[in-house]
Parts: sequence; structure tokens; C-alpha cells
Amino acid sequence: MAAGAMLAAPSVIGAATPSSKSIPYVPIEDIPNHRQMMRDVVIALADYCKKRRPDMVVLARNAPELIIKGRREAEWEAGRDPDGVAQGRYAPEGSIDGPYLNAVDGLLVDGAFYGYEMYEKPTRPDDQQALLDAVEAMRKQGKHTLSIDYCKEGGHISDAAAKAQKAKLLSYIDTEGSKLLGHVPTGAPASENPNHVTDLSEARNFLPVLTANAYTQRDKWFQALAGTNHDLLLVDPFFHGSSMTAQDITALKFKRIGSKRLVFAPLSVGYAAIDRFYWQKGWRVGSPDWIAAVDSENPGRFAVNYWSDAWKKVLGNYVTGLCDLNIDGILLDGLDTYLQFEAMLPI
Repeated sequence: MAAGAMLAAPSVIGAATPSSKSIPYVPIEDIPNHRQMMRDVVIALADYCKKRRPDMVVLARNAPELIIKGRREAEWEAGRDPDGVAQGRYAPEGSIDGPYLNAVDGLLVDGAFYGYEMYEKPTRPDDQQALLDAVEAMRKQGKHTLSIDYCKEGGHISDAAAKAQKAKLLSYIDTEGSKLLGHVPTGAPASENPNHVTDLSEARNFLPVLTANAYTQRDKWFQALAGTNHDLLLVDPFFHGSSMTAQDITALKFKRIGSKRLVFAPLSVGYAAIDRFYWQKGWRVGSPDWIAAVDSENPGRFAVNYWSDAWKKVLGNYVTGLCDLNIDGILLDGLDTYLQFEAMLPI
């Protein structure tokens, strides 16, 4: 059964796009719970992955409000159903969302200590606390917790590494000066591990390579990945529009020294991109209607109405293809798109 068939869209009234020039008044009765809609998509995707392969790891990236209920969601419930809130029908602000937490196997956070807003810049305490609270909620449930920090100054690198270790995070520190995660480093990884790694709990390091744009030849890109000794490769299997094969993924499941490792792939839930197999000529904002807005930081990427049946069908086909590659895990990315839609519908 295709995953797209399992992703039923909720009814949405007055859905807005983040590209609107003005913010009109919208009654709270007509404002959907964008966070819950994102949770529903994540849960359905995770359920499909587990049915395909029970040992497949499903990680979420960022979006701490999906794990720990924030003020916006509590205010949304109070505005729509004050009697229900008074009678205790809803979990209070700060509570853990059990179904979401049960659906995923772990969390990867970006910029917990450096680079949350800007490369090299220390993360603001409130942003850091939100991320670390979500990490702690995951850790208490025995889930995997990973982090990527963005800094290249020596003191910042050592500080980020020490803080990640204290927070019990499997850490990667990007030192390339950007946040593109497209470089395959040479040399030994931190905490190089000669042992076989067949479970994420055994990993001592990982390498995220989420774009192949730094490479012009597929063979050189693939050889660079294959020539690493990291315990976990988190790699986008697409090279300028063409995909790796299952045989390619199998080859990458061995470190350069010969021992086994894990290979995960990302899946963007909240964004569509022009370099993906599903993209069709002539698509633009508003056509099809689930393409909501251009990403201001990446003109080749578009925020989408992730609750749309049509987009969910795309996601279903995508995750089916990733599973067919025989990867070990999936990183669900672009989950915090709900913040853009919430910004257009203030409560």
C-alpha cells in the first residue's frame, strides 16, 4: 500500500499562505491547528516506514513545539473551547505530546549552541532552552538525540562539543562557514570507531551531507561519501536530479575501513524543491494551489500546504522510494513550516 493512501487531509477552513502582503483578521474558529496537522503527517509517515521495515529509524528535525505544547496552541484551544479548557479536556501548556513522541525514534536539532540564527553566533538562551527541553523529553523516553552546530572558531568548537556531550547529544560540528551541509570532510571523524554499527545507539559520530551542489561529477561525490569512516551517513540520495540506487546505498553501508555503518536519508515534509523528481514544468506559487510561498533563503525551494491531499500523495511516493532504496532511517525535515502559517494567522 502506498504511503500516500494513508495520509488523509483534515478539513481546513480559511487556510492562508505565508506569502500574503497583509494579515487580515480571521476569527479563531477559522484558524486551524497547524501544529497538529504537522504532527498528523509525521505520525502517518512514521507509521508507513515502520510497516515497511520495523527496525527503520525515524528522526524528526527541530520543531520543538511539536513535542512540547507551546503557548500558541494553548491559546488556540482556550479561544475555541474555553469551557473545555476549564473542564480539563486539553493537556496544559508545557505538556508532552505522547502520540508524536511515540511515532518518532529521535530528534536532531540545529544550532543548539552555535548557529541557530547565524553561523558562528551563540544561540540565544530562550531558543537554546526550547531545543534542549525537547531533547530532554526525547532522552527521558529512551529516544535518540543528535545535534548539528555551526561554528569554525576553535574556542566555539570546543565549547559546542563540551555542551553537546553534557546534553548527551550525538554531535556534529560544521566548520565550513555555511549551513548548507554539502561538504564531505577528509580525515578521520571525531571519536572514530572501528567497530560495526548496526543500531543508532552504537554510533559515536555522524556526517550530514544534505546537498551535492559542491560536486559536479557524480562519481567524485559518491567516492567522497564512500571514503569516510563515520558511523552514520545522513545523505540526500539525489545528485542533481538523479537518485542513488539500492546498490549504491548498500555500498555506503560500509565505512572505508570495512566495518558496517548506518545510512539515513532526509525527507522534506514542509517544503517542495525544483530539483526533486516530482517537480513539474510550470509549477510556481499558487499553481498547483498547495505551493504556498518561495523560501526567502533558497529560491529553489517552496513552502507548501503540507495538509493538502495532493502534497501528501507526493510525500507518499517519495517515502516509498526512499524505503525501496533500503536505507536504515529517515530524517523528517522542514517540520517547522507551521510557524510561517501561524505568523499569517495571529490569535
